[in-house]
Amino acid sequence: MATHYCAHGDVSAFMQVDAFADGGSATTPTQAQVETFINMAEERVDQLTDHAWNTNRAKSVTDERVRIQRVRSNVVNLRGRMQLRHYPILAFSQHATPSLAQTNGNVKLWTGGGYTDYLDSDNGKTMGTSVTDVVSKNFWSDAERGTIYIDNYSTFNMVNSSPAGVDAYVSYKYATASTPDDIKLATIYFTAAIIVANDDLNISQTTEGSMDNRTKSEKFEEMGMKILKDHHRIDRSMAMARAIGGFGTGMVTP
Repeated sequence: MATHYCAHGDVSAFMQVDAFADGGSATTPTQAQVETFINMAEERVDQLTDHAWNTNRAKSVTDERVRIQRVRSNVVNLRGRMQLRHYPILAFSQHATPSLAQTNGNVKLWTGGGYTDYLDSDNGKTMGTSVTDVVSKNFWSDAERGTIYIDNYSTFNMVNSSPAGVDAYVSYKYATASTPDDIKLATIYFTAAIIVANDDLNISQTTEGSMDNRTKSEKFEEMGMKILKDHHRIDRSMAMARAIGGFGTGMVTP
């Protein structure tokens, strides 16, 4: 079973026990069981932090409602930007009549008679690769900051004409590309807490004057939470993102 924030070897090294194994030399718990525990810990970290900490665990947001912040007037039309609630995001790409898997999302802007997907190359919209391209392309996205820049859109289309006042709907995937060290350590602590909480495993033997398994489990749990709080991974403040992005009420799925 694939794990992404830490490996079973990290857990056995932390707990100072022999390497977990399957098959004829299977340990208790087995390697497969420990990897299941790691997956459970990874999911818990994702839920606590409202984020994904490895591209392989990227989360998907479907149709987040977004408003466009107007940046500059082009006399009749405007340049603007949209701020997504979650970031970094996986880079967008364009395809003809695309699927979400091909483009990593949709960028659908109200154009007066309907919403136009800028990631559908059949719609004739051009995508830049840097912020300087906004003057020659229709749009560009800053994946690290979760910001989408729009070169030119009609004020007539935007003012009081879009359904429910929603300028755009954006679907996207988000994750930090590689797992930070504090997320790795918190995952190790949470996994170890699951293992030692099971007294039947007898994997963490107690000696006179040492903590019993229940106390160790509680301490590991406490340390995992402390790491996330100390590094401000819980209750992250994104006031600016919400202010620019508007509603930010897309459906999030793993």
